[in-house]
Amino acid sequence: MSGSLVEILGGILNFFPNTMIASLFVIGVMTGRLSWILISLGGIVITILTLTAQYAMSKAIVGLAMPGQHIIETCSILPVAKGGDYTPVPSLWVALSAFFATYIFTNALNVYSQVPVRTNKDSFSVQQRKGVGIISMLAVMVLFFFLLIPRYMTSCETILGVVLGLAIGIGGGYLWWRVLDACGPDVYPDIHGVMIGTQPGLLHTNPIACAKK
Repeated sequence: MSGSLVEILGGILNFFPNTMIASLFVIGVMTGRLSWILISLGGIVITILTLTAQYAMSKAIVGLAMPGQHIIETCSILPVAKGGDYTPVPSLWVALSAFFATYIFTNALNVYSQVPVRTNKDSFSVQQRKGVGIISMLAVMVLFFFLLIPRYMTSCETILGVVLGLAIGIGGGYLWWRVLDACGPDVYPDIHGVMIGTQPGLLHTNPIACAKK
């Protein structure tokens, strides 16, 4: 029983980034949350960048890849052809996890620090929004390190892979939030879904439909 539980927890830990990408995209489509869809697409972009970096590093540094079907099945979060190698530098798992953590933290910081436009800064709604921001920042950091430490303690990660993965993930998460914020402040990047109500003209309580007479 304990062995099965360990395998289940190990599978959840290993495929956490995949779960985040798939869940955000599917739930975003089902509920019409564009910001969730966009962050999942950002995860795909980070995946492509990290895999490209892995290929370049494996060509530049001899012996970097880890051969063996067992380690591929244990460590890789993407399907690898039989006979292929697992490349831990930079770590794709760390890059994606850091990307989501940084993006959510950045948005939570924006939620907390946003200056209210229509309400008093000491109002209940503003304090509630700030509370959401603080709780989200604390929760995402605790969860990130709670997942990162066990992952690093496995044989799947190296110090160089983790460092480069953090660099890609943190930089990518912050830049992706900035890009979406530049395209539509408080709309496209707001994964928390609370900022739209702070901007005049953006809050709608009922669905909008267009009909031709």
